[in-house]
Amino acid sequence: MQRDYTIGTAIRTRRQALGWSLQRLIDASHIEMSTGHLATLETKDVAPSVYVADALAKGLGTTIDVLLKEAADPKGFSAPSEHAQRVPVIPWNLAAEWGRNPDPRRLPAGTAWIMPPESPAGRTFAMTVRDEGMQAPSGISFPAGYTIFVDPGRKAVANDCIVGHLGEPAAPVFKKLTLDGSAYYLRALNPQFPMQQVGDTFEVIGVVVGVRATFDKGGVL
Repeated sequence: MQRDYTIGTAIRTRRQALGWSLQRLIDASHIEMSTGHLATLETKDVAPSVYVADALAKGLGTTIDVLLKEAADPKGFSAPSEHAQRVPVIPWNLAAEWGRNPDPRRLPAGTAWIMPPESPAGRTFAMTVRDEGMQAPSGISFPAGYTIFVDPGRKAVANDCIVGHLGEPAAPVFKKLTLDGSAYYLRALNPQFPMQQVGDTFEVIGVVVGVRATFDKGGVL
């Protein structure tokens, strides 16, 4: 029997309101799905699995409950903002500038906006780990390709993982801030990388408050 509504109608309405293609929603949701399958979920009386529905809802910056309400009452839908509940993935050379003045108009074309593990506070932004310096042999580790979430509004203290620079704002580093006596050092979690003592030119851009890894066919995206 045909249902009066499906969650797919709300998914399609939100996706189109954002001006997104089917593939863009799939990418934002971090799931393996063909565009044909998503199109079927949007237009046919086919209910997605809870896992797929949750992933698509997060990709759209909302929840399953909200999608169900919007599907049941399309008149209650309000167009979402593409950046609502999302944070931008900032290029390394722009991290210091963004931390001081978060203006989306100054971001490069095609900048990705992603959902953080928790609701972002203030000016939180994301960065992609680019080397093996923070890949630890055991314990907490940040391998290359992982996404870190940086809060420039949080005061850094000893043992925080931070993004900062040593006098060159366009050349930031990602390290652990350590205190030895009265001197601060930047320490990599990878023991093969040397420690660096910080000087007067050192500036913290932000404290790392979260990390995310997405796996696809055995690799990290």
